[in-house]
Amino acid sequence: MMKKKKKQKARVEAGSGLQKIRLGYLSADLGEGRLREWLPMFFTAYDAFRYEIYAYHTEMGGDSSRFAEKATVREVGTCTPEEAAERIRRDHLDLLVDLSLDAVSAHHAAVIQQRPAEHIVSLAEHIPAGLAVRLPMVEGQEVFPYCYTQIEEKTAYTYRPPLLDAGIPTIGVSGSMTAGESSHFLELLSYLLPAIGDVHLVLPASIAGALGAEDIEQIAARGSAGSSLDFVDELSYDTLDVMLGLSVDLVDVCRAAEHGIPLITAEHLVRDRYAKKLLCQLELPPRCDVQGAAAACLALCADRERLSAYHGLLRWRLIDFCDAGAIQFALERAYERVLAQGDGRTAAALSDGLARAASRQDWDAVLTAAHQLDGYDALTAEQRMSLAWGYYFRGAAPLAARWAMSAQGLPADREGARLYLSVSGIVPGTQNGVFERVQHGLKCIEEGLHVVPEVRAALLKACVDQSPADYDPEQVSQYAIAYAREAADSFLQRVYYGAGLMKLNAADVSAQEVYEKSLGYGALFADVRPCTHQGRRKKDKIRIGYISGDFRQHVMQYFIWPFLAGYDANAFDVYVYSLGKSDQYTDFFKTLVTKWRDLSAHERDMERIAREIHADEVDILFDLAGHTAGTGLAALAWKPAPVQISGLGYMATTGLPAVDYFVTDHCCDPEGSGSEELYVEKLLRLTSQFCYNGYTNLPAPTGTPARGRGYIQFASFNQYQKFYDPMLRAWQEIMERVPQSRLLLKNNAYAKPGVVQSAYERLQRLGFDMSRVQFECATKDYMWRYLDEDIALDTFPWPGGGTTCDALYMGVPVVSYYTERHSTRFTYSILANIGLSDLASTSLSDYVETAVALAGNLDLLDALHRELRDRMKASPVMDQAGYIREMEECYHAIWAKWESENKGLSAGISSCQTGVRCRSSREGAEPPARDGAGAFVSGGTPVGTA
Repeated sequence: MMKKKKKQKARVEAGSGLQKIRLGYLSADLGEGRLREWLPMFFTAYDAFRYEIYAYHTEMGGDSSRFAEKATVREVGTCTPEEAAERIRRDHLDLLVDLSLDAVSAHHAAVIQQRPAEHIVSLAEHIPAGLAVRLPMVEGQEVFPYCYTQIEEKTAYTYRPPLLDAGIPTIGVSGSMTAGESSHFLELLSYLLPAIGDVHLVLPASIAGALGAEDIEQIAARGSAGSSLDFVDELSYDTLDVMLGLSVDLVDVCRAAEHGIPLITAEHLVRDRYAKKLLCQLELPPRCDVQGAAAACLALCADRERLSAYHGLLRWRLIDFCDAGAIQFALERAYERVLAQGDGRTAAALSDGLARAASRQDWDAVLTAAHQLDGYDALTAEQRMSLAWGYYFRGAAPLAARWAMSAQGLPADREGARLYLSVSGIVPGTQNGVFERVQHGLKCIEEGLHVVPEVRAALLKACVDQSPADYDPEQVSQYAIAYAREAADSFLQRVYYGAGLMKLNAADVSAQEVYEKSLGYGALFADVRPCTHQGRRKKDKIRIGYISGDFRQHVMQYFIWPFLAGYDANAFDVYVYSLGKSDQYTDFFKTLVTKWRDLSAHERDMERIAREIHADEVDILFDLAGHTAGTGLAALAWKPAPVQISGLGYMATTGLPAVDYFVTDHCCDPEGSGSEELYVEKLLRLTSQFCYNGYTNLPAPTGTPARGRGYIQFASFNQYQKFYDPMLRAWQEIMERVPQSRLLLKNNAYAKPGVVQSAYERLQRLGFDMSRVQFECATKDYMWRYLDEDIALDTFPWPGGGTTCDALYMGVPVVSYYTERHSTRFTYSILANIGLSDLASTSLSDYVETAVALAGNLDLLDALHRELRDRMKASPVMDQAGYIREMEECYHAIWAKWESENKGLSAGISSCQTGVRCRSSREGAEPPARDGAGAFVSGGTPVGTA
């Protein structure tokens, strides 16, 4: 009894009924060990309502600080086992977990033998008897406790088997082998080498060092005359087709998969059960014996399509499997079972306590009692729902969703609540998986499941938030607008109606349909009373206001720059209304303008934002975001400024009658095209609606890479959600007509679980040779990656904007397709303004012909790579001084028009004695330049700055 009281006192209390468990991890790999990339999950993905985390680093060297962000890290590498145990003991742990993989080291064993915690678990494959307990099963399933996390950015993988180009397979060997252990390896080769024909076998030092001269002679004798045997210090993964595994562990399997190399082995050659589990998840189950492994290797090398699929998908299967939230959820449930051992309480008593806590809605007490009851493996479906509601009301939506999903078998009248919790907030799982769950819920409602209206609304909202990137955008638009009509919150009504319009622009629908749907947005503000501008003071300068959530590192930073850095301070004051997060770009932008207002704390209260703008007596208010995320467009409904403009960030009419003008150009909306009929706004046509601010410190393009590489590399760095099957079929035809060409698809979407697997299957269905397609996540070297590309393929009906400018600036010509609809013509406008309108086509067949012809003319392609940056700099697209001068001419004209039409509303002329600093006081200040990774660097001036 006394011991239990002491244990309860040691736990950290949070709230009336929540007691945190002190959980410690013992590891030698926090600094620089082999297992380091499998450790972050333990220290970042844990349930912070339930656990307080400690880490004990038992080795010296390396950097363990990354694990200290959400945990207490103790460096005990210089301690004796007794000293380390005493240090752990002083932290009053409830549970200590040894993170060894294969065997518990002698040092860890000596520490654990001191019994520094009441409960001790080891994750090692081999645990000395009586030293520590293994993880118990959870609901009959063994828990996989590790999650791979990239600590350093890695993008390269062998997406294309070298065999396809070399003609013979290259096989490497992974793992370890000591002297006298070569028999299994030699036996495997005795089955493999005589049957495979010509092969290139590569042995790293960890394997070759255990082979004697006779062993090597025996291997050489079994190979064909056209085979070769190489010895290397370390394997070069980009040269390998297949790997054979000898005494491999989890780390070996992970490294092979990370590089896209299938690893084939036999069960007795795998050192730990976690490696076996991962191999099965990667669809590479260990074979029964070495003969079976040899047969599997032979079959794979003979099946080039299957080999290509492994190379293309293994890396992404690894990412998909490593769902930190799901793994940690199961792991912590196993911990509860360890903590329950010897607890002394009964499941009945805990169940009664949980019921009392739930009845008084003491959610902290609910969390504590329910988890303790789960330790007894005794949680009912209803009790799991109580736990889910506990997390929901404590603001932990992902955990609420996980517990709700586990509450199978509820009565029908409770199923609605389970559906609601399973999709609310940040939802766990892949987008495809979540979307299927949401669709199932909507189907249940259609078939008669009785739910309150909030449940259907939550499901509709999730259809938008969780829609897969390749799902029909027109259908997602319908979900968004349906949710907007059912949402009780006016802010969400406006946001999701706008999101529906944004999605509609990604669909191949008519401009008339976009216009008609857009009118519904204006109807959301029918009850708004606009601001009055009676009695306005006439000022010496025209006051311009810019509103957006994108005054930060964002694609719009390219195009916002001229408005803030190039305006005529003698004629204009510039006020900025920022609704987004701040970063280093924000901090610099603040120094450029007359007045900066950070209104991000009020992003849900557009009426208040409108009042702030109105109080500032802004003359012309320019919304730079339209219906994109984080927009302030809704504030314009209150008409806080006499003249209001939208444009740049969005590609169609806002649908808001309070907006007077829309900024476009002569290419996107030509005179006489009838475009005016598709806007509620009047059109302001510029020479180019976009003005690009290029990076500095980037190398100049030196010619097309195809000359040295021997094949054309097509690329699309556009968002995956912009991909449209008819356009993808055009890409497939282009690649088919340009032999040996490759395609790089690079975007941050590919880092999300399940996206590459889905995209791979989609492209495969459309006929792509997937051995020529590479996926890549967004990286810091984004701009440099263009130097490896020959031709960029634009998307349709939602083309590039920032990505088009980036490609052209880095010397990569962009091939585009457009129609009469404004939103399809962005790239065409940019190309026309740099004198390359021939690269944009009005039919898909011409689009294909243009790409094929350009790929076949290396002289022209080479010249374009060398000349494009200079073309950009000399064009209206990068003429920042000319651009802002043209824009300010529009400001003068539309303000003069308003004044002439509203004589008598102004109340005299104010002198410029407002205390606002004059622009001239800061003239001569040189803006910091940006490098290609988006960071500010010392010295230099952004390209194109006048």
